[in-house]
Amino acid sequence: MAVICVDELASDGGVVTIRPPGPADRPALDTLRFLIAPGGDRLTLVAHDGPDLVGAAACARLGHGGRTAEFASFIADEHHGRGIGTLLMEHLAARARRAGITELIGDVPDRAEQLRPLLAPRSIVVIGAGPRHGGAGHETLRALRDYGFDGRLHAVNPAGRPVCGVPAHRGVSDLPEAADLAVIAVRADLVPAALKEAGQCGVRSAIVLSKGFGTNGPVSRQRRAEILQIAREQGLRLLGPSSIGVISTDPRNRLNACLSPARPPVGGLAVASDSGAVGIALLADAARGGCGISNFVSLGEKLDIDENDLIAHWYDDPATRAVALSLESIRDPERFARVVQALGRRKPVLAVTRAGALLEQAGVICATSIGEMLDAARMLIGQPPPPGSRMAIVGNGGGLTAIAADTAEAAGFTLLPLTSQTRRQVPRSRDNPVDLGIDAGPETIASAAETVANSGEVDALLLMIVGTRANCPIAIMTALGKVVDNHPDIAIAAVLTGGNDGILTFGARSAPVYPEAERAVRALAHAHRYAVWRRRARRPRNRLR
Repeated sequence: MAVICVDELASDGGVVTIRPPGPADRPALDTLRFLIAPGGDRLTLVAHDGPDLVGAAACARLGHGGRTAEFASFIADEHHGRGIGTLLMEHLAARARRAGITELIGDVPDRAEQLRPLLAPRSIVVIGAGPRHGGAGHETLRALRDYGFDGRLHAVNPAGRPVCGVPAHRGVSDLPEAADLAVIAVRADLVPAALKEAGQCGVRSAIVLSKGFGTNGPVSRQRRAEILQIAREQGLRLLGPSSIGVISTDPRNRLNACLSPARPPVGGLAVASDSGAVGIALLADAARGGCGISNFVSLGEKLDIDENDLIAHWYDDPATRAVALSLESIRDPERFARVVQALGRRKPVLAVTRAGALLEQAGVICATSIGEMLDAARMLIGQPPPPGSRMAIVGNGGGLTAIAADTAEAAGFTLLPLTSQTRRQVPRSRDNPVDLGIDAGPETIASAAETVANSGEVDALLLMIVGTRANCPIAIMTALGKVVDNHPDIAIAAVLTGGNDGILTFGARSAPVYPEAERAVRALAHAHRYAVWRRRARRPRNRLR
């Protein structure tokens, strides 16, 4: 049988060949200390750059006929950061799927571990942090200090004078120790020298905030090529240029090296944006809407670190429960779709992007606006997506309840009549939608919601609440929070109008509260479509032949 070879484009523009190993590869594999997974039921691929073996990946099925396989990968040191590990894993995963393997477990140190100095650094140096308020370096240093970064923080400026109470030095080489992360905020023509000095002093990751790299002119192209080459030579990962920074809300390592003025709440949504302006708008919307963030990464020009690196990192990140992407461009949409499909089987992936049709096939929840994407993310974090289309509406919304019912049916939900047994337990024996009247109190509304949720007749429950001078929206939402907590297997959302705008969630699992029924129904519809896709994506495939 002929060996199938595929030529792929690495992130630096070079071409690598992906193929199964041959007899001549064995000595090179031993030289690279790559351990082939034991067992007869295994798949192995190698990557060649010309005649040189630069990487390998293998997986071995766990158990006879099992659908899970353990994988391992290795990339030669001098070829780290070229995206070869991702290419190998994409091809390995595709072959594994054809062999009936639906889940690969293991570690990818070439991708995920390399982002730890970026997203969880123990020490940071801000290069270009001067005394002038409004400067990118000054404001980033102040954001780090004010947000509570508890690692070691240093500034570098020509005068070597402290900034914002943070000790400063004239150069990175003057630091008492090597920093994990360098934030570079100097003129574009000074970036190469700053990046090279940082790498020579042991810095492992860098964020370049500087502008002046984004046009297609010869000067910009030369600058991009120069700093990318420096990053490769120094073995550090590069974010940007033209990034606005990163945020991590992990209480164990609070990090705000970002120019956005918004401080989003702690939560389970990881966000990446290649546009700084869109990133700022997204963070502001998340803060207003109470959408909790685990990480925010501004990709900028994506010379090195891109969306594929972040997906690899977030795949196993326990703090990240869903991923949101705002991407103006994707280097290779088809390849990205394969990678993001694997993540989508484990965690919801949402996106605002022009490549919507392709990504929807890969299970990505594609939205038309930032607000729509965040609404869906709030629905999906902390509660299950509705597996079916059966919806019930309960509340005191009067005409708003009827409008919500029409909106839900237009979105594809079915509002079935309640069974006679359930209807007898509902106050006033109301049917679906259950409108209890504007004068219904917290106990009445909560009792009706509990009865419907406990009936087994619905996949999603929408609560329509209207606040007036004569009732107490806070008391109503508190009572309904107990219903949410009693039913972790049901997707529940609320619409609150005329009440306290500060009520954004309810229940211990922080079920979302929306100001309009249309937004709540649209978010539930996105969640339902994701549940349908994931169920289909997890169907067993043919076994290895």
